[in-house]
Amino acid sequence: MDEADVRRAWWDWPALVEAVAALAVGMAFVFPGLELPALVGFADLVHGPPIEPAALACALLVLGVSTVALLPRLPAWPLVVAALLVALATDGIARGAELVLTDDRPLWRVVTAVLAAVAVGLALGGVLLAVAQAPRSVRWLLSGGLAAGLVLQPASVEMVRGLVRGRESGSPVTAQLGFAALAAVVAAISAHRRVRDASLPAPGRPAVAPVVVVCAAGGLVVAVLAVRSSLVREYRFSPDSLSDHPERHAVQGFGHWSLVLLAVAVGVVLLGHAYRVGGVVAARWVLLCLGAGPVALFAEQTIRAPQAEPRYPIVLAVVAAVAAGAAFGRYAAGRAVPWDVLGLLVAAVAVTLATLAVRTGSPSLHPVPQLLTVAGLGLALAFGLSQAACGLPGPDTDTGVVLRLLLTGPAALVLSALALAPIVTWSISGASDAEPVLTIPGFVAATAVLLVLLLGFSRAVERFGRDLAAGPTSSPPLSPGDADGPTP
Repeated sequence: MDEADVRRAWWDWPALVEAVAALAVGMAFVFPGLELPALVGFADLVHGPPIEPAALACALLVLGVSTVALLPRLPAWPLVVAALLVALATDGIARGAELVLTDDRPLWRVVTAVLAAVAVGLALGGVLLAVAQAPRSVRWLLSGGLAAGLVLQPASVEMVRGLVRGRESGSPVTAQLGFAALAAVVAAISAHRRVRDASLPAPGRPAVAPVVVVCAAGGLVVAVLAVRSSLVREYRFSPDSLSDHPERHAVQGFGHWSLVLLAVAVGVVLLGHAYRVGGVVAARWVLLCLGAGPVALFAEQTIRAPQAEPRYPIVLAVVAAVAAGAAFGRYAAGRAVPWDVLGLLVAAVAVTLATLAVRTGSPSLHPVPQLLTVAGLGLALAFGLSQAACGLPGPDTDTGVVLRLLLTGPAALVLSALALAPIVTWSISGASDAEPVLTIPGFVAATAVLLVLLLGFSRAVERFGRDLAAGPTSSPPLSPGDADGPTP
């Protein structure tokens, strides 16, 4: 065995280290990434504080993710470490303030939530930068680790809560942030050693367009939610809110379907940019995240519920689905079964079953929908992220292009979850029959159908291009009279 073979086998381990770090950062990201949309959803149930701070923090979170597009030459894992340390400091300050301050100070909570959201967003952007900077042959490992973290976080919070129960100084969020920071430090050391011995993609150039597009999408969501919140609160919590006035039903319909139209508008904005950056590959990744957002929020709310089933089967289902999705994304090369579509459809069916089980009070159906939801979501995200990281044509695609392709996906996931959060919350609680139960499964199924159409369109275009390229080279067979050449 020569030195090259030894080096190639040795570099399999740093990729696994970075995959573990990506998993830890994904779990740390989901807490603010889905907890803040959940606050927006619950604000519709009671006459509580306005939703603007939580929605603003979500918009700044996805802005933090997209800001990494300005830093494609920066080492990825040191950026992740610095962002996680800021998130840890913010979490410690917030927890200390809760012990010291006895009065309610919403401004302080808003400031800490915004700082934590920006820091965790930068951490996720740093992981996507690490995926883009890694050799193409190992990107699927990092993609699988990140997808597993994004799906496992609700179950992991409950498991960590059981470990730190009884300790006044411990909390699940602090433990996950600390583990993520430690794993990122180890990954930074491994990545630094790999840079010396492995050939890496070109760093690329900074890009402003992803930041502008994400700002536009986030601002659109915040503005529409603010207008909708003021209208819905004015009529729903009026003194005659229990009466059966036509105006009240009209406001309920507006409050419901305006959210669906908002999610569609966000998808159009992000899809247009993604298609310009990476064509069909980038558009598929963004469309997948658009449909996965409400499913991830639904899973987070149901798994963390007090009556949820034991979390260990959920962990096993996620690990198996993510491993299969990442491997299929790496080796299928877009020619086999579209596993992202299959995962979304499984998740849509599972959300339907879970919603009906909650509304009818049938506890026997609870474990199956939860397992199917996380399995479908893990399969779809792992396959889609692996395809997006490895799917661009050509072996020499630079880091900047891959990074711009990847960054828009988390924005679609968080903003679609934020836009549809009230519908998800009403669906889980079963508080009103006026909200259609099948809105979220229908939205997810519609994104799956669009993925199929997009895939079919891309393959038809490729086939048409091959036929055009082969046309001029083909010529009709010569007749016997033509074999002797032209007639004088």
